[in-house]
Amino acid sequence: MKKYFRQILRFFIIFLFTFLFVKLISSFKKEATINKLTKSIKLVDTKVVSLEKNDLQVPVYGKLQSVNQNNIVCEVNGIFIGNNFKSGISFFKGDTLGYVNYDEFKNNLNSQKSILLNQVSKLVSEIKFDFPDDYSKWYNFMKRINFKSNLPEIPSISNEKLKNYLTGKNFYTLYFTVKSIEDRISKHVFIANFDGVLSDVSIKSGTAVVFGQKIGVFYQPKYLEFESSISLENALLIKPKMKVFIKSDELIDHDYGYVSRVNKTLNSNSQNMSVFIEVGGDKFFNGMYVDGHIIIGSVENCMLIDRSLLDGSYLYLIKDEKLVKKKVEILQIIENKAIIKGLKNNDVMLGESVKDSYEGMPVRIK
Repeated sequence: MKKYFRQILRFFIIFLFTFLFVKLISSFKKEATINKLTKSIKLVDTKVVSLEKNDLQVPVYGKLQSVNQNNIVCEVNGIFIGNNFKSGISFFKGDTLGYVNYDEFKNNLNSQKSILLNQVSKLVSEIKFDFPDDYSKWYNFMKRINFKSNLPEIPSISNEKLKNYLTGKNFYTLYFTVKSIEDRISKHVFIANFDGVLSDVSIKSGTAVVFGQKIGVFYQPKYLEFESSISLENALLIKPKMKVFIKSDELIDHDYGYVSRVNKTLNSNSQNMSVFIEVGGDKFFNGMYVDGHIIIGSVENCMLIDRSLLDGSYLYLIKDEKLVKKKVEILQIIENKAIIKGLKNNDVMLGESVKDSYEGMPVRIK
């Protein structure tokens, strides 16, 4: 009996210790909690609509070049002379830039002029008696022949007999021989045909030059232009004399130019048209890259916004802290901007692009 009681007691003690051990282990486990789902409301920027006048624009860019720019190319062989023929030197219209030595031609020219002058003086003496009506203009012609300037033009001849008389006296042969030498010499001398500046000079005075050699560039810095490639859609809106806003990343200042011409031929590769824009050279320089926009018109009661705010032809207004879709009229898209119509002053619109936005979406305003 005692043995049986001790077994029962032992079993009870083991069971008690086991129970207490399990409870102790269980006390170390974290209590299971149920997470409740909370609704997240997006915090957004807003913008108050303010309608104003905006310019409709077509963006342009390109490299400025002088409207008047000539490559100086030799048409003869010889030694070039020109102490002021240097890059950056300015010349006025009619100034001599330099010349290729022509002493031999000059002596030949003066010799031929002397023969011509002698012949003309004899002709004038005879014309005085045989053709008195033409005497005064031929006398003036003779007086204008000198060794320092080119030959004057031949006086007009209405009398056929006088014409035949001059031909018989070999006048025309002598005259055009001199003119030919003068034309030959003119190729030796480089004359400025407008006020301008030398650049890209590749020789010095005393250097030998050959036919076809390019020795410099002469350009007029006062008037500049650049060519810009424009899509066909925009090119059809552009007309000559339209105002153009022009700026450069290299300068703080800006200026306005105008459309000088439009090339109506499409580029076969890009399918674009070329527009040429002219601007003064007071603020910009030959060879400078510029950009800007052509002002093709203006619209009242519209707004310029970031293009990213558009959802197709809609954008979002905010009413009662919810997004409301609003259809707008897109007047023009200019790179990352858009000009739109269809809003009212003081409307509150979404001021930033929100991913997965939808009609009725609740938002919080920053």
